[in-house]
Amino acid sequence: MKRIALILYFIFPTLSFSQEQINDPKVAFAIETYAFLKGQNAALEKVAVQFPQLKPNVVATEKNLKSAFGEAENNIQEFLQEELNNMQLDALHNHINLLLEQQFSNPIEKEKYAHDLLLTLKERSNYINNESVSKGILSFKYDDAPHEEITDGHVDFFTTKNHPKAEQVSLRIPVPKSWLAEEAEMPETIQQFTSFYGNGIEKILILVYDLPKELQDMKLTEKSISSLLPPETNVIRTEPLRIDDVPGFMIEVEESIKHRNENMKIRMLQFMFIQDQKLYCLQGSIGPAEPEEDLGFQIKKYEPLFRLIASRTEIE
Repeated sequence: MKRIALILYFIFPTLSFSQEQINDPKVAFAIETYAFLKGQNAALEKVAVQFPQLKPNVVATEKNLKSAFGEAENNIQEFLQEELNNMQLDALHNHINLLLEQQFSNPIEKEKYAHDLLLTLKERSNYINNESVSKGILSFKYDDAPHEEITDGHVDFFTTKNHPKAEQVSLRIPVPKSWLAEEAEMPETIQQFTSFYGNGIEKILILVYDLPKELQDMKLTEKSISSLLPPETNVIRTEPLRIDDVPGFMIEVEESIKHRNENMKIRMLQFMFIQDQKLYCLQGSIGPAEPEEDLGFQIKKYEPLFRLIASRTEIE
């Protein structure tokens, strides 16, 4: 049973790809999650072969796992097919198969251990915990519709209460469980969250700006907000809205930036409101990306999530 227990918690090492290829953290994250799911499947096959009397239990467990993790596995497969060439994919599958053969070379010592394995997998299909591999499963499960991670209940809440940058106003903001909370470089940023457990290019930022005296009575309009933007920012669209019944404004922009001494760009949806002489901004962004890359599809895919976060933010 020791070997089977290992397969449930062990994250396979990344393949021996070239240095340039394994430098993509999202690809490495996908490979680790994919190998883990393959390990679960192989463990069930091992139980079914060695203990035929447990096959009905295995079939039921497989059904539960497919319902919980099947979409994630399919999305990972599609992602890796896009990111890796045929030779790399073959190397990946061969490497995983070799590791599985090594893990399951010995028989399961007792039928009780097989029962324990089935129980563990059943529990996992009903509850996704905070392990890195669970974050990977959630990330890829909701890759097609990121907002559904929150609507399905996989949500954490971040609060600005007692934060020195937001002393007068406390915000309670919903964030998908699979997004990693990180410190941001910008001094105005209270907190930053990055998709795919820190391995994606999609971010949620909570920002607070102290308004100078001459702007403390400013009304949020396309003109007033545009006047605050740097010249290299292109305004795409604007929209008045309310955040927890406070008048606010949404603006979509694309900004040219320098990233690691290269010309790049970021596409953003910014949801703003003013309280107590401060400008609060909930920002969802895609990037950095190459200047010629069209980020329209990505921002459209993530817009329901960014809007959902803004609409469910509570202001105290």
